[in-house]
Amino acid sequence: MIEHTEDDNDFSVCYEEDRSAANVRERKRMSGINGAFADLRSCIPTFPFEKRLSKIDTLNLAIAYMNMLEDILETDMDSHDYVQSIVDKTRRGEISNAQWCTSDLLARLNWIDWERLGIKPVL
Repeated sequence: MIEHTEDDNDFSVCYEEDRSAANVRERKRMSGINGAFADLRSCIPTFPFEKRLSKIDTLNLAIAYMNMLEDILETDMDSHDYVQSIVDKTRRGEISNAQWCTSDLLARLNWIDWERLGIKPVL
């Protein structure tokens, strides 16, 4: 039979306090991450009826959306004409160099607030 000493009890109490403090820090960290993802989800085009996107889907969609916005800024073409031409090419099955032409983003193009971007809607 193993005897427990007072030192064992002190160790147990310290471990439980350390573990509890670590759990509080982790919950606070995760809360911050979840808040950041909620902020990011509010900046990307999503369907109004769709359930909350997973973190990986949110990141993938945000990357595609940012690539699209970057391409719009870099092109010499009219913004609307550029996006429309890439969308049309993709729908015809032609290869496009646009990294943002993902099925997720293309499906959400109708939900982008184009007027806020200063562009007429892409159909």
